[in-house]
Amino acid sequence: MVLGPKDLRFGDYVVTLTVPGKARMPNGVECAVSVREDSRVTAGDAHLTIGELEIGLGPVWNPVPPCAHVPRQPAGPQPLASGLTPWLSAPMLAGDELLAGYVAGLVLLHRRKNRAFQIAEEAADRVNPVSATLLRHAARGEVPEPIHDLLVTGDPAALLAFAPSGMWWLRGLISAGLLLGASAGAVAAGSRRDT
Repeated sequence: MVLGPKDLRFGDYVVTLTVPGKARMPNGVECAVSVREDSRVTAGDAHLTIGELEIGLGPVWNPVPPCAHVPRQPAGPQPLASGLTPWLSAPMLAGDELLAGYVAGLVLLHRRKNRAFQIAEEAADRVNPVSATLLRHAARGEVPEPIHDLLVTGDPAALLAFAPSGMWWLRGLISAGLLLGASAGAVAAGSRRDT
């Protein structure tokens, strides 16, 4: 089923088409194709077919970022996305992204895979198919490419520019214990001295 010009649903999984050179997604296929709502799409045998166009495998990308030396603190409590409703125009999507960031942070920062999986599966039944797919990827530590940049450089600029969801992913990661700014630098410097 075509959900939009870049999102294709196959059962309970959504494939996102990403433009080459733009931020990659854990559920993404890089290609310069937009899909019409009435297009016939199929997937199988390592190919995605959109109408008459067949898209094969491209370069391999690991959606799990390196994060061994990322400054962190203990994870906070699970964010309550329902509290976003009074002051956001699209509270559902922001809440989904906030939760996905938190789930990814549990895995990437603390190796709490069982808890992350539990949160993702509980939420997957209540969210839209795209959010459910991203939550399940986050529970495996698989995240959008701008999060890779953040965890490698410590600079949130690429993630904040990842509109409209980057800020919410970042807030979820911070809720899971990611440290940014001067305090992060101090923690990182202290950990380098200890090793």
